[in-house]
Amino acid sequence: MSATSALQFDLKPSLKLAGLLVVAHVLALGAAWVSLAGWPRVLVALGVVLSGAGCLAEVLHRSSRAAVSLELREDGRSSWRDRNGRWHEGRLGSEHFVSTAFVVLRLDQTARGRKWLVLMSDSVRPEDFRRLRVWLRWRRELGSGGGPGPGRHGITP
Repeated sequence: MSATSALQFDLKPSLKLAGLLVVAHVLALGAAWVSLAGWPRVLVALGVVLSGAGCLAEVLHRSSRAAVSLELREDGRSSWRDRNGRWHEGRLGSEHFVSTAFVVLRLDQTARGRKWLVLMSDSVRPEDFRRLRVWLRWRRELGSGGGPGPGRHGITP
């Protein structure tokens, strides 16, 4: 397979994303604590703590489901390796978000469901992160009817 037909890179635990998740869960816990009382407060707090623990386990690659390697192919197929070394096949979903700070990918699994990946700039090597962002942006443009035209990228006739 040529380098232009697939992107393949190893994923690293993201301390930036872990920090953001801790802040979000602490804020959710604070909101629940302020707005609820009694058993509802305890139940919601327990749910927020369990959610935070699960999210952190995945982001820091402590969970067996955590993706540690990713391959995206030009034809839309994707595969990723989990922490146990098993490869999973699927397709890159049409819904993804690309920014300079992070990328959100939807991977449709062939066997079951979907897997969402949030990749921060510290999740991969800087040059791989740049290549992924460019690849996804070009893929979106090609899928929406072609290359740059009037009105795209601020270009006007």
